[in-house]
Amino acid sequence: MTERNRIKGEVVSSLDSALNKLYTIWDVIGIADDAVKARAETVSLHLTNLLEEMVQEEDSLRQRLQDSISQYLDQVKSICQELKLPVYTTPTSLTMIQKEKDLRMKMEALTREKNNRMAEMNTLKEQDQRLCEILCMTPYYIPSGTVPSKEQIKELEKHVTTLQAQKEKRHADFISTKKSIVKILNELEQDPDSSFQKEVVSEAEESFILSSDNLDKLKALQQQLTTQKAEIKQTCDDLWLSVKSLWDRLDISESERQQFCTGKEGYKSKVLQALREEILRCEQLKLQNIQRFVEGIRKELTEWWDKCFYSADQREHFEMVFTEEEFTEELLGIHERELEKVKDYYQQNRELLDKMAQRESLFKDMLEAEKKARDPNRFNNRGGKLLQEEKARKKIAKDLPKVEETVKAAIAEWEKENARTFLVGGVNYDTYIAEQWQMYEESKVKEKEQRHILRAKQTVEEMHYGSKPTTPVKRRFQQQTPTKTPQNKQRKVEKTFIASVRMKLSVCKTPKQKRRSSRIHRKILSERNKMVKSQVQDQSHMFSRTTVSSGDSAVSGDSSLASTGSYQDFAHGLAPNARPNCRSSCAMILSPKKNLF
Repeated sequence: MTERNRIKGEVVSSLDSALNKLYTIWDVIGIADDAVKARAETVSLHLTNLLEEMVQEEDSLRQRLQDSISQYLDQVKSICQELKLPVYTTPTSLTMIQKEKDLRMKMEALTREKNNRMAEMNTLKEQDQRLCEILCMTPYYIPSGTVPSKEQIKELEKHVTTLQAQKEKRHADFISTKKSIVKILNELEQDPDSSFQKEVVSEAEESFILSSDNLDKLKALQQQLTTQKAEIKQTCDDLWLSVKSLWDRLDISESERQQFCTGKEGYKSKVLQALREEILRCEQLKLQNIQRFVEGIRKELTEWWDKCFYSADQREHFEMVFTEEEFTEELLGIHERELEKVKDYYQQNRELLDKMAQRESLFKDMLEAEKKARDPNRFNNRGGKLLQEEKARKKIAKDLPKVEETVKAAIAEWEKENARTFLVGGVNYDTYIAEQWQMYEESKVKEKEQRHILRAKQTVEEMHYGSKPTTPVKRRFQQQTPTKTPQNKQRKVEKTFIASVRMKLSVCKTPKQKRRSSRIHRKILSERNKMVKSQVQDQSHMFSRTTVSSGDSAVSGDSSLASTGSYQDFAHGLAPNARPNCRSSCAMILSPKKNLF
């Protein structure tokens, strides 16, 4: 109110001053009272109209503000509904101007958000529409004429991202599948024979519709061509096998084979045609060489029987035909059918038979490794052969049991599927392996016995003829003089042996024994030689039927020469540290029945 009174006072003061000035001017001019009164009323009317105009203008401003506030309120409410936002309300403490300004700014902000959402939605919908056309899918649905919510924008963006990833994946699948199809067609020398194949091979990659149906068709086409390629490849391989088999039976030269094989790589139609023509040519030659063909098939049939582990009973049913010597086309056909039957059996059980062959190979490798281990010349170690052989033996010992268990498991699975026993050599596999190991152990025992027999014979020969000299052959020959005859050599050996025996016998004497004369020694040696000759004749019969075991004979006290081991063992028994038993040892050698000392 103070400001209002101040303004009122100023206006009244200004009006009073202006009226005083007007009346003074009118007096100076000499205007009549009636004219002065009229002029004064004019001033009053003018001031009144001016104030009224001012009031009207301000009232009009108030009304405009009120209308603007109402309009903004309606717009803000409408936009909030479109944007799925709560209705905005202005604070009650605001004046009309503040309220109008607040509503105006809020409406502008909501309008910007609405425009941004619409622009983002339109961009995403364009991408979605384009991707859906490429992928032949349904676009994401947003009602037309509405402003999308934030959730709808996010869902649309996620949908577009998913479609983009799916498009890239499908495009990559299309590219790889197309390359595979084109490669197969080129390998088979085939041209696209359908509209879909032409569309895939010939048209641009961007124009291909990456729909799920098209991709399924593409995969089916690839599978079809792959199967066709595999069949053609198998056919080609079979034709090559037939050609090589015919070549082997016809004994075609290597140069002629090389000439035919040149330029026949792959499995194109021209290669297949050439193979069929070669087979036809060989078939004609086959009829002209039936005997050679039958003999070749018999050889091949034997190999396939071995690969399939056929027993003697299984082979016996074909024995009559196998030994037939009247060679005819009918005989050839029977052999070919039998060979085809065995091959079919092998193909049906190929995985199992290959595992069994792997086990047989390891078993043979084991036998070969043991044979090498027994070779006395193996110590001529050059290039680390001993180390390599040892590693090989360890690897075989490790792998063989594993492979046997794998084969047994595979056979058990086969027997479960076929509800019958899988026979190997006419017996079940466990029996087959057990018999094989039994034969292996028996061969080891037999070989051990043979070594003992040979060692005993060697001992007898050394006792009769003297031990073999350890001097290398080359050095012995260098030491000998050309004047010596074989008879002199034998006499020298005998003298050497007699001297060595005398020396060993002298070692066996105890201090209490008296020195024997040379005559007695000669008598002992003469008797010993007679005894050895008789024992050699007896031992030749005994070794053929008796198992020689030095350990058993030592325990039982058997005084046969077979129990004495090698001559080195005999010499060791004559050493001074073996004197307590020296008398009995010497007695056993010189006389089985009588102690000459």
